[in-house]
Amino acid sequence: MVNSTKAMRTLVMTSMPTEKQQTLAQVVSTLGGFSIVDRVSESTTHVVSGGHRRTLNILLGIARGCWILSFEWILWCLEQRQWIPEEPYELSEQFPAAQICRLQRHLSAGEHQQDLFQDQPAMFVSQHSQPPTQSLEELIELCGGTVCKTVRQAGICIGKYSGRKPEGSRVLSEQWVLDSIMHLKRLSYDNYDLE
Repeated sequence: MVNSTKAMRTLVMTSMPTEKQQTLAQVVSTLGGFSIVDRVSESTTHVVSGGHRRTLNILLGIARGCWILSFEWILWCLEQRQWIPEEPYELSEQFPAAQICRLQRHLSAGEHQQDLFQDQPAMFVSQHSQPPTQSLEELIELCGGTVCKTVRQAGICIGKYSGRKPEGSRVLSEQWVLDSIMHLKRLSYDNYDLE
């Protein structure tokens, strides 16, 4: 039973086979303190990964300053029958930005805002983008960027777009957003131009 007065921390699983998902669910059920959700949100503090793939939840977790942990953390929590310190299980080699963002979130006492795309022109995300438009828009906004709903207002268009664009605007691959978040730095447009 979730106590409505105190927001429940949420945990997200990613790149995880069914067997590991069941183990994780069992540990969470036994130890309490978390509810498991499918997608990273503002209540998410931990993302547990069964592999090293860059998934949407990993990127959202980085952008929100969550712990990005290996499945080993869950196994050791199970063995110790308690939640144990996360640091040794942080996937900081695979996702170096994760640790930096987590520390920033911790130091900012919760009101954490990335500024990765803060000085960029307004961005329009193509309806045909992969990952889906809504997810890319969320990532851009979490990282301080401005998203516009019409291409007329955009300085940057993310994803394939064949219509008319404002003079001087750039069309960049979705990978520019994803790679910039992974490296926690705004990468040069040059390798990501779509036209």
